[in-house]
Amino acid sequence: MSTQTPSLLAAGTRGPVLAISAGIGMHAFNDMAITASIPVAMEALSALPMLPLVYAMFFIGVVAGGVTSAEIRARLGARATALGAAACFLAGTALTALAWSGPAFVLGRALQGFSDGVIAALCYSLIPQLFAATIVARVFAVEATVWALAAALGPLTGGYATEHLGWPIAMLTGLPLALTFLAAASLILPGRAADSFVIKRRTPLRPVALCLAGAAVLALPSALPASPAAALGLPAGLALIAAALVIDRRPRRRGGTRFFPSEAFTLSPIGAGTWLVFLMPVAQSVSSIFTALCARAIFGLSTVLTGWVVVTMALNWSLWAMVAGRLPAHHRQAALRFAPALQVAGAACVGAGFVTATLPLVLLGQSLSGAAFGFSWGPANQLIMEAAPEAERARTASFMPTVQTLGYATGAGLFGWIAAVSGLVPALDSGSTTTPLTALWGTAVLLALAALLAARRLYARSPLPA
Repeated sequence: MSTQTPSLLAAGTRGPVLAISAGIGMHAFNDMAITASIPVAMEALSALPMLPLVYAMFFIGVVAGGVTSAEIRARLGARATALGAAACFLAGTALTALAWSGPAFVLGRALQGFSDGVIAALCYSLIPQLFAATIVARVFAVEATVWALAAALGPLTGGYATEHLGWPIAMLTGLPLALTFLAAASLILPGRAADSFVIKRRTPLRPVALCLAGAAVLALPSALPASPAAALGLPAGLALIAAALVIDRRPRRRGGTRFFPSEAFTLSPIGAGTWLVFLMPVAQSVSSIFTALCARAIFGLSTVLTGWVVVTMALNWSLWAMVAGRLPAHHRQAALRFAPALQVAGAACVGAGFVTATLPLVLLGQSLSGAAFGFSWGPANQLIMEAAPEAERARTASFMPTVQTLGYATGAGLFGWIAAVSGLVPALDSGSTTTPLTALWGTAVLLALAALLAARRLYARSPLPA
């Protein structure tokens, strides 16, 4: 019995659990801890209008790290990849803590984002390699617990550091976990000679290059909000990503591999699923970027309380994901019919709560948005995986986090531009916030409605489990 179900604390298992949990926890905790401190930092640096760019460049860094992680590992091995990404994270952390200007802070977050993308993809790809199949589900449960702990402790730690020690110290709260990951990776992860992934796979470079270029162009509306032409960055960036999809689908010689799943962003079940995984983060990004700023300006909350308002969404995501996981399979998948509707209601509540200065309404909206992700994310990914051809399931699984992050990057560009055009920052100072807040969260409602249509199509075109 013990051989079939080894303990997570067994001699050959606890080390890999520590390494992977430290890697995932490093970024989860860091992001949760500083989420309410970033507006404070940008205000202190006289760069508050650059707030959307901070998020845009972070998400673009995540995309860049995610799409290149497998290629880096194929050339260097898991250990060197992890150590290099950890060093990149430490450099980004130092740059944000020591930032002397808004652009320096943005660069630091971009480095952290790249590290996040590399390490997250690496850690999840290592799970089936380092653990017996009988305990893989328990390992994923451990990582979900890591995220929940980060959501619970991060705002308290970062908020306390910001209020009592200053925002630069808050930027350093992720250092202990980063150093833990650095030590664990150097001792536990396989080197190049022992990594079976090395030379097993080569990433097609042209689609990746176009995808990264598209992600970078998506940041233009946030980087140049005063320029009307910057709005063209959204269609131009998405066009480059579409070109990457087209090139990747061309017939290949000599059995070359593809980068994208063959049916991504089509009208097939996989296509509907990728649209859902893309559109929900686009709609959610407005709250990810502006909730902390608006909560401080409108309600006068402390940094600690602001952090709790922000992570209400993440906590509800974890809570309702656990509830959904206990439902019968057909009920869990049927939840896709209504789950994104919770995001529609959530975005409307958050926007109305800020317009009317009603904090409970904002908290309700954050909770509804978290429930939307909790009920839809697992079933959507399961249906996408079941619809994918057997030969493409691994690539499809690794592609979904990239689609999610592209959604956040697109949303950061879109809502950064809307905030600049509608004058959100000056409006928060003057108190005349109705127009910009309505424009921001009203757009989020429309995008969430589009995600609801994609979810219904995915559910309708996918067979229900027996």
